Amino acid sequence: MKYVRELEAWSKPGYLLDPEYGKDVLQQKLWAKGVPKDVFIGLSKIPSERHCEILEWSIQSGELTEDSFKEFCLSRGLPDSMQSKESAANFLEYMEGRALAWIHLPIDAEPTLLPMIVKIISELGHIVIDPDDMTSIN
Repeated sequence: MKYVRELEAWSKPGYLLDPEYGKDVLQQKLWAKGVPKDVFIGLSKIPSERHCEILEWSIQSGELTEDSFKEFCLSRGLPDSMQSKESAANFLEYMEGRALAWIHLPIDAEPTLLPMIVKIISELGHIVIDPDDMTSIN
């Protein structure tokens, strides 16, 4: 079994990307630049019940407001129901960014691999984070 450092590529808050961006576009760009396929694994944006649960929790905790959710939906022609998977997923992406890919960096990887990944991701307007504490990797 190979030990890996788990990281994630995220979009920056304040933007909405095409639903397939992480899986089809970002992944192909990194693979084309030499990042191994088993290190950089793209994700699809599939709205789910989990997005509704996270939205509800974020509003209950005071991190986000129901008014800002409703304004967001109104401005984009989305249903303003917190049970709408699409609305919840889009609002959370706009407010907090979207997880685009998993980065499974082998512990024994070349020391230049992570800086290369971070540079490519940054040039594409995204960030690499450590999911354990949600801090950005520079």
